[in-house]
Order: sequence, then C-alpha cells, then structure tokens
Amino acid sequence: MYFKFLDFYKRDVSFVFNEEKSSIDVLALKSGQIVNLTEPLLFEVDKIDSYINEYDVLPTFNMPLVSGTFKKVFDDVEADLQFLDVIIEDANGKRIEDFYLMNILNVLPIMDQERSVYDIKKYGKANVMKIKKLFLISGSLKDHLIVRMQEQKSYIIVTEEFRRRYEGANLKGAQFIEEGDSIYTDI
Repeated sequence: MYFKFLDFYKRDVSFVFNEEKSSIDVLALKSGQIVNLTEPLLFEVDKIDSYINEYDVLPTFNMPLVSGTFKKVFDDVEADLQFLDVIIEDANGKRIEDFYLMNILNVLPIMDQERSVYDIKKYGKANVMKIKKLFLISGSLKDHLIVRMQEQKSYIIVTEEFRRRYEGANLKGAQFIEEGDSIYTDI
C-alpha cells in the first residue's frame, strides 16, 4: 500500500524557500540528487509561531521541512533521504535553526496511467497535469520508503512502512492519503 505524503499545519501558511539568499537552485532540490551546501538554506515565513516545535513537518511548496525528531526517526534511510540544514526567518528577523529540509533522493516513474484519473492542460508552452485519482504501479517503489513521483514532482509517495515509522514515533504535521482516494465527485 502506498500513500501521498502531505503536510498539515495549524494555520494556512507556507514556509518559502529564499532562492536569492541560498546557494542552490530550487530545481536541484526536486531532482533527486544529493546536494552539497556551504551554508544553511533560508526559508521565510510571516511569523514564527509559538507552537512551531509541536510540529515535525512544516508546510512548504513541495520541499518538506522536518524536525530533529523526524530526522532521528528516518536518519537510517540514507538511500532515500538527505537532511539539509536550514534557517527559518520571520518578517521581524526572528530565526530558528531546529528544522531540516528533507531532500528526497529518488524520482521514479510510478503512476499507473491506465487506472489513474487525470487531465493535462496546456498553459503556454507548459503541459500541467491535474491528478484527480491516483493509482501507482504495484512494486514501483522497489526498496524505497519514500520517492518523488516523476510524472508530478510535487507528489511525494511513501510506503506503509514509512507511515508506520512516522506514526509509531508520534510525529505530527503530515497526512497520508491512500492511493485511490479522491476529493473529486465528478470522476
């Protein structure tokens, strides 16, 4: 059984990667490659909430920030994950360095295009896929616990074992959407 990994936070906010003040291109962080840094990556948010440390996964645009506790639970999965140092800074200049960027090291073609329900829309020169109901190719994650889906790199897919470890450690801040689940009623 596979699941889509989604972040969840108390309020509607995103921690935004500052490309201008970081030494790496955002595309490199979605390519599935090991990244070598000379300094921590900078993420910005309007304010650092008093409850931020109650979460082990913070909301971002497809590059999850995770706590030190999360890192300890999954530190042994070096074939799948690299944890990168980050600084989170708010609009008032307050900073914290307690989180890591979870760099996912495998990007695989795993979508079952026969069973999945999706549309492809053309926006200028870009083709954009909107997935309404996702099914994955059986066994496509191989021995990996977590991967990015090549067909839609914003999708992070995890195994039942990943979910068990996450839940067994009582980590907070993520949801697991079972493959085949959909919010769409018109399919």
